[in-house]
Amino acid sequence: MPKTLRLCRAKLMMVLLLAAGCSDSPDERLAELAEQSLRQQASQNERLAEQSKQIAEASRHLVKNDSEARKEMIAAHATLQKELQAERANINQQLSNIEDERRDIAQQRGRDPIIAQTIGAVGLTLGCLLPLLLAGYIIHTFNRTNDDNDALCEMLVMEITAEKPKLLPMAPRSVTAFEHKPSSPESSEEPDRADGE
Repeated sequence: MPKTLRLCRAKLMMVLLLAAGCSDSPDERLAELAEQSLRQQASQNERLAEQSKQIAEASRHLVKNDSEARKEMIAAHATLQKELQAERANINQQLSNIEDERRDIAQQRGRDPIIAQTIGAVGLTLGCLLPLLLAGYIIHTFNRTNDDNDALCEMLVMEITAEKPKLLPMAPRSVTAFEHKPSSPESSEEPDRADGE
């Protein structure tokens, strides 16, 4: 830009000098016009230079903002990638847990019928054995009770028949003998009937 400004100034000066040199009489008015034109040109050059500075500053500011925006975008992209990786890891963990649960359910489905059949077989076996166990218990109780009853009966007979009882002290009593009295034929039939009954 400064070269263009210089070139414009030089051209303007040449035109003014040619215009001033071509006239036979010096005209103050022409000189003033040239000076005014030079001042306007200088003012325009200064404004152009100021605009160039502002454009350069805006360009630097734009480049700086663009760089910061790119850095922020890269940081956001990196954060997003990390979050995506964490989500993927979480999803993979959940899929692994679901697969483990599926395997457990499959194993349980295989075990449950076996356990149910085993429980049914044990229940059926116990149902079949229960009458046998009850019969065995009754036989055992009956045998044990008879032994105890026999021993008890024998001990009571010995105690009663002993002259001096050890367990049941009794007062001396007189035993009267039963006498046989002949009776009428009707009374003799009644004991026979009682014996038959």
